Amino acid sequence: MIQFHDFGIDIQTYTDRGKGNDFPDVRQCPHCPSRRPLHRHGYYQRYALTAEGEYRLWIARYARESAAKP
Repeated sequence: MIQFHDFGIDIQTYTDRGKGNDFPDVRQCPHCPSRRPLHRHGYYQRYALTAEGEYRLWIARYARESAAKP
């Protein structure tokens, strides 16, 4: 599920920073009763089209860590 976050910057700055944006730490899963923080485990790309141009955006992926660790 998509969770929106306001970075407080314009789209050009977000694009320029790419994976270096200050992505938030997610303290708990918004879809289950678990209180464990989510782990950021990669990125994927999306495109945004505005009147000023087209931008390639990096979006962070998050997942729950497994409860059973080896």
